[in-house]
Amino acid sequence: MKPLITFIFSLTSFFFCVSLFPEPGAAAAHNDGVYIVYMGAPASLKGSLEDDHAQLLNSLLERKQDALIHNYKNGFSGFAAHLSAEEARSIAEKPGVQFKEIGIWPESESFNDETMGPIPLRWNGTCANGHDSSTFNCNKKIIGARSYGAGEIKSRTPRDMMGHGTHVAYTAAGVEVKDVSYYGLAAVTAKGGSPGSRLAIYQVFSSQNGSHGSTVLAAFDDAIADGVDVLSLSFGSSSFLEQEFINDPIALGAFPSVQNGITVVCSAGNDGPNPGSVVNSAPWILTVAASTIDRVFESDVVLGNNKVIKGTGINFANIQNSPVYPIIYAKSAKKSGVDENATRNCEPNSMDQEIIKGKIFVCDNEDSLYPQINKQDEVKKLGGIGVILIDDELRGVAFNFGTFPMTLISSKDGAKVLSYINSTKNPVATILPTTAPANYKPAPTIAYFSSGGPSTIPKNILKANPSPDIAAPGVNILAAWIGNDTVQTLKGKDPPLYNVFSGTSMACPHVSGIAAAVKSRNPTWSPSAIRSAIMTTAVQTNNMKAPITTEKGTAATPYDFGAGEVITTGPLQPGLVYETTAIDYLNFLCYHGYNIATIKIMANTIPDGFTCPEESSIDLISNINYPSIAISNFDEKAGRRVNRTLTNVAGNVKMEDAKTVYNISIDAPAGLDVQVVPDKLHFSKFDEKLSYQVNFSAANPLKKDVFGSITWSNGKYKVRNTFAISSKSGSVALDKK
Repeated sequence: MKPLITFIFSLTSFFFCVSLFPEPGAAAAHNDGVYIVYMGAPASLKGSLEDDHAQLLNSLLERKQDALIHNYKNGFSGFAAHLSAEEARSIAEKPGVQFKEIGIWPESESFNDETMGPIPLRWNGTCANGHDSSTFNCNKKIIGARSYGAGEIKSRTPRDMMGHGTHVAYTAAGVEVKDVSYYGLAAVTAKGGSPGSRLAIYQVFSSQNGSHGSTVLAAFDDAIADGVDVLSLSFGSSSFLEQEFINDPIALGAFPSVQNGITVVCSAGNDGPNPGSVVNSAPWILTVAASTIDRVFESDVVLGNNKVIKGTGINFANIQNSPVYPIIYAKSAKKSGVDENATRNCEPNSMDQEIIKGKIFVCDNEDSLYPQINKQDEVKKLGGIGVILIDDELRGVAFNFGTFPMTLISSKDGAKVLSYINSTKNPVATILPTTAPANYKPAPTIAYFSSGGPSTIPKNILKANPSPDIAAPGVNILAAWIGNDTVQTLKGKDPPLYNVFSGTSMACPHVSGIAAAVKSRNPTWSPSAIRSAIMTTAVQTNNMKAPITTEKGTAATPYDFGAGEVITTGPLQPGLVYETTAIDYLNFLCYHGYNIATIKIMANTIPDGFTCPEESSIDLISNINYPSIAISNFDEKAGRRVNRTLTNVAGNVKMEDAKTVYNISIDAPAGLDVQVVPDKLHFSKFDEKLSYQVNFSAANPLKKDVFGSITWSNGKYKVRNTFAISSKSGSVALDKK
């Protein structure tokens, strides 16, 4: 049976604010507003907590009948309500209570249900289409839809009005559609990662109000009850606002979801290339970085000396292909009294209109205040013919400039353009309309915007040292779009049914689709087994058979791509998996510094008698049975020993192909000694578990963070485990960018 993929979508690319007390929009002057009363495990599982929940809720409703916003009762217990600051303080003093502070276009051919069988009987969801009930229809492909936010349910709609939700839903599970393109660019036969999977949509964002932690938790709660298999979240907080797990609605909602057998996949964030910018870093979440693909959107510059400069961007320019237009460096059009830096960056009100008219402008892009669209608008407003923007980072992403001639080039090529301008009295050029050549090399590379590690939360686990877990295509991704778009529509054309977008939001559903395919092939596997299969089969080389790099050409490390670039078929049959158990996650919370009272609030279920180990330190996180190894504050004199356990998932219960021997191979950097005991694993049956130890030591202090891997192989399967070692004195990969 095909899995049910569930999506919680954002309408903006990866920014979502959470406050600890009142939610955004509350009357901040008095700290009155929406509060989340988070009470941990579901009431039905906690005995007396059910009474506590009911008493608190009844007491509140007796005072304010319209105060309740959400009542959480499936994956966890609690509620969200309008409270005064005094009421909030009163409830917070009670034991067992913790405070916490986009849709789809169903008509798209990408969600056609002609090939889908009957909806599974185990599905408990609903198609809550609100005021859009006359036109928004679920089918055998889109089997559920819910919308959250302020106001009556009937006034809401799960319809996507911005395109983001439709784009990522198709990437994960859209059906095959032939001859799709963006106005003829990148024409392909396209399909999602798991086209046979069903979709349920949980719209927690609105274009007017954004999203609140209360709606995110409500969507998690409903998804657990509805019976989904994979949750895909293409959003998260900014890295500057990242919260501790106990205060993070995504981490809180994901924890009981995973305990209920749901794989939770999240975007890593778009705050790269800054180190330590990854978000959604809880170890029960599969966190995805963004990489490029082997297709580029090329808009070249032709100079008067017939030299061709490669540029990137999407434009449908209708100017001559011959270099006949005057070209000028922006600073030559400086207004009197304006700072030269402002002019050469083509900032608003910095350039002389009389000089701009009829010319192609070369602009720097070193300022962060004005994005490229502002520079385009300014030059266009003043009568310029086109813009050549110099930017080493942004040129990796194909920004859409519509019919205006604009392209991005590298600083190296920018120097060539400026040299030509200075070499002749009457320099001329033109900007060619975009083409989309395939088989571009090298690919993949790690996108400049993709958030990387090491994370500050947590330490000593893959997404702390390296981070995130995996990389997937997230640059210039063509996927389904809304049918009533106007912003992306070319003049005189119908709205595009497919569009090109970039971000870790686009990378996340690639992995979600693969997770769904793995679940379909192996329906009894746990979320951690699925994550392990995806991570241990990842690749670290590009289409030139060389190590994956960043977009700047420097060597990428596990801080950038985690275990590597995801592949589609390997995870279906990985041979061995690392299963991270519920006890592993509970011990992780202990090692992270939480006490048992806090852990009971977070956890869905806790085994009878569970207590935190007496010696709970952050160093012990390295022993969580994760499909990678990370060690911080490595002491070369003492060394470090790490334990791991593998489960045999090859063959079957009848012992066919289950009896096998795996041998170890070690890829260690110079200066680090790595020993694995034993060096062979003899499996005799299906589902058998065998453990091993990895001993790390060094004769001399490590001067910087180092990376490597250990790989178990039986000749048929290769099971790779990445490691990252951070020394006490070494840098945190700050020197590699």
